[in-house]
Amino acid sequence: MERPIVDKIMTSQGSKDGVIKGGYSHPIPLELLFIIFLRLPAKTLARCVCVSKLWASIIRSQDFITSFQSQSRILFFIRDYYQTRFENRFFLSNQQEGTSFFLSRTTCHVSDSRSRCRQPQEVNGLICCGYGTSPVIYNPTSGKSLTLPRIYLGQNVGPYVENILGYDPINEEYKVLSMTPLPGNHSSDSIIPYKEHKVFTLGSEGLWRMVECNTIHCPGTISVCINGVLYYGAYVGESMKQRSLVRFDVRTEKFGFTKMPESVQTLSYYSSTLMNYNEKIALAYSTGYDTYELWVLKDEWSKMCFSTRLWTQPCIKFNVEGITRMGEIILTPRYGGEFYAVYYNLVTKQFRKIDIEGYKSPGGVVVSWEYAETSTMLL
Repeated sequence: MERPIVDKIMTSQGSKDGVIKGGYSHPIPLELLFIIFLRLPAKTLARCVCVSKLWASIIRSQDFITSFQSQSRILFFIRDYYQTRFENRFFLSNQQEGTSFFLSRTTCHVSDSRSRCRQPQEVNGLICCGYGTSPVIYNPTSGKSLTLPRIYLGQNVGPYVENILGYDPINEEYKVLSMTPLPGNHSSDSIIPYKEHKVFTLGSEGLWRMVECNTIHCPGTISVCINGVLYYGAYVGESMKQRSLVRFDVRTEKFGFTKMPESVQTLSYYSSTLMNYNEKIALAYSTGYDTYELWVLKDEWSKMCFSTRLWTQPCIKFNVEGITRMGEIILTPRYGGEFYAVYYNLVTKQFRKIDIEGYKSPGGVVVSWEYAETSTMLL
């Protein structure tokens, strides 16, 4: 741990030799406390902030939050459908040991058919589950949720609302971008232009406010937030047939658009996955039963290819769910049965498997992320 954070904490809490105001001597060095706290789950940290002002100042410091969130593991999300609701189950895995454990569960009411098709999106340990006029921010670690103010629809817009979560690291603000489509055929597979765009800042007492977007488009992928920019794939053009990458700067609240590669222009976003590849935006999709392409945007688009043909169990069709910071592609079986995930290393070409013991997925939506438990007091 760097010394400056210790000095800053002790400046406000007492002397550097561990003597706290009021004559109380703390027996544990601050450096050791910092390390111990890093090894605790977020649920325990939430209780630790009540022990003393010193503990609270360490846990709530930005240096600690940054270090804590860098200890990412894989979060498995499993959705079970019922007639009027669906349940989200979250499992957290240890990448090195290949084990997993149940983290929490949340129940959401089904407001429309499209809610079944939408998967949550994770930013800094918080998940945006909302699809509709009352978006919900959920913390799988604590099991707590926050329902945002209702979005009131304007005239000549469709009834469905899509909401995505972003984070501005400069101002340390979370914002939700809400998009509402034009009226039309809103079946789960329809492509409808989105007209209204609104933003809400978490932790504020303000209302939803309108933001301007001069390019009519329809979101087609999940969103990914990298360094204060929200990315998502979209359909653009008069006929909504062109594929483009949308960039939304969370701080300035401005939109930008980048054309997708030519080979992606005929692709259905349904079979693709947007992801964070070494702090660069990337798009992966299947080109055959066991072959895949990964497009990465640096200064321009570049392509990598990989295959699951050498996996020990042949004839398994996988979905690409994401990628770890170590460069391992996360794959899950497309069809039901015992649930597991396979990690494929793009460099060594090796596979490894992680099971969720005792749980069977009957074909429900299965998603996984590289997840950092959050110690934020927001939820």
